[in-house]
Amino acid sequence: MGTSKEHGFGPDHAKESIMRRLIILVSVVLAMGVGASAYAGDYHSGAALVCTDCHAAHASQAHTYSGSGTVFPPVSASGPFPNLLREEETKMCLACHDGQAFAPDVFGSSATNTRRQAGGLNAKAGTIANDVGYDEIDGHTLHSTDMPPGGASSAYVPGANGLVCTSCHAQHGSSSYRNLLNRGIFAGDTVSYAASTNDLTKDVFERNPHSYSETDVDFNEPATNASRYGQWCQNCHVDFHGAGGSTNMGGLSGGVTSANTTPWKRHPTADVNIGSSGTSATYISSLTRFNGLTNRVKVMDSQGLWNGTTADNTVTPSCMSCHKAHGNRNPFGLIFMTGTGATVTEEGDGGVYKDLCRQCHSQGG
Repeated sequence: MGTSKEHGFGPDHAKESIMRRLIILVSVVLAMGVGASAYAGDYHSGAALVCTDCHAAHASQAHTYSGSGTVFPPVSASGPFPNLLREEETKMCLACHDGQAFAPDVFGSSATNTRRQAGGLNAKAGTIANDVGYDEIDGHTLHSTDMPPGGASSAYVPGANGLVCTSCHAQHGSSSYRNLLNRGIFAGDTVSYAASTNDLTKDVFERNPHSYSETDVDFNEPATNASRYGQWCQNCHVDFHGAGGSTNMGGLSGGVTSANTTPWKRHPTADVNIGSSGTSATYISSLTRFNGLTNRVKVMDSQGLWNGTTADNTVTPSCMSCHKAHGNRNPFGLIFMTGTGATVTEEGDGGVYKDLCRQCHSQGG
């Protein structure tokens, strides 16, 4: 009768078995992490961020253990906090996302990117000090307990801390653009995106998926007369959205006529292409005007061209055409863009409301 080693049960066999299992485990992890290419989730996973960068199991810090060897931020003495966080939620997020070179700067002004696609947030007075010019009502206001504009019938309920980052974003990643929530009141409203190479069936095109610059982002229109990110915004800003012909929006299904017998009550967010509704009515937009501008606001386009030429007559304004999602130094995060200014900032190249309107409309002088 042979020894255990001869039958494959010795130390060498045990080592080989362990090595095989490790190889299989590593292969599975690589397949999940690399093969999926889910850029949104990558921001808060794996080598990019480890659990202990944000969480402390016992609200205690007696060491500096983390993926990088540096705890960031330190465990706050005012804790413990819900979900084992090292700090109050908003401060926890801004520890990385305000003034750090390795993460998108989303609060107030930015020294590293002067034209962010989403702009910058502000905060309610008495909570976080705002940067100069970023005041309440200039966009989404952290810790605000007010209901959203147009949100009287929204299912959104401000928590004890009011509006926080996770009111809109999934901290551990989601399948949506920029980790936007697709659960709770946003269930079913995934905002899809294409990374590096455009895919017209996706809602957003990110030329560089890890960039925060507006030049790296454009918006497709996979479904005519629909805006997926507009539908996502609608979950809070209910009254500002709807199909043409609905009571709160006015207009007609699919657009308006030049007779001005069915005027819009609120600006459409998906139904009408620029310059598509005739020429005689006083509320009609002009494709020629939009195309003639050097600096244009972001529009949706089913062709993926976004230039507003005669051959590209499918450009459609939506929420991000007029607003920075996080905000800027203008009221409501509006983009005052004349289209001809030499310098373009997150606020636009102009300075008054009509500069934005005249991106598409020639009325008003």
